[in-house]
Amino acid sequence: MSLEEFEARFRPGIRAKLDWIALAEFRVHVRVATFVGDEARQRLAVLFTVWYADSTGADSSWKGLGSRPLRVGEADRTLHSWPDRRRRTVTALTQAFSASPEPVSLTVPAYQVGGGRHVLLDGNHRAVAAHQAAVDVHLTVCSLVAPVRESILPDLRHHAEPSP
Repeated sequence: MSLEEFEARFRPGIRAKLDWIALAEFRVHVRVATFVGDEARQRLAVLFTVWYADSTGADSSWKGLGSRPLRVGEADRTLHSWPDRRRRTVTALTQAFSASPEPVSLTVPAYQVGGGRHVLLDGNHRAVAAHQAAVDVHLTVCSLVAPVRESILPDLRHHAEPSP
């Protein structure tokens, strides 16, 4: 998949502050990987969301002092402080996924941040709900492989390698 194909498919749903112009300045490629069974559940759990927790464990912003990004498998730790809309959406999706006899099929855009780690650019609600539902998942991750720079996506400040 090319960057142009990635953009055409996913850009309308990506609300993260991804700077497409800055991204286009780099040699970017897209890696597509599909997982099923136990591997899909494990891979899903370790994807980073664009949701954050502060030092008290409450929901926070990417720019909050001391905020840290949450992985899909731990995102519900901040459930008590989620905005109502997020809570309702995740709850409804979890119930729908749990009630379905079919595996949940998730295709999500992500940003590769090194060491096999990825930040979800869209699909956070669906990913967390599928994990909470504890159902069979067919997971396809379409990852942007590009420099990990805050100027491209503010959330990347939490994943960039420290400068020497």
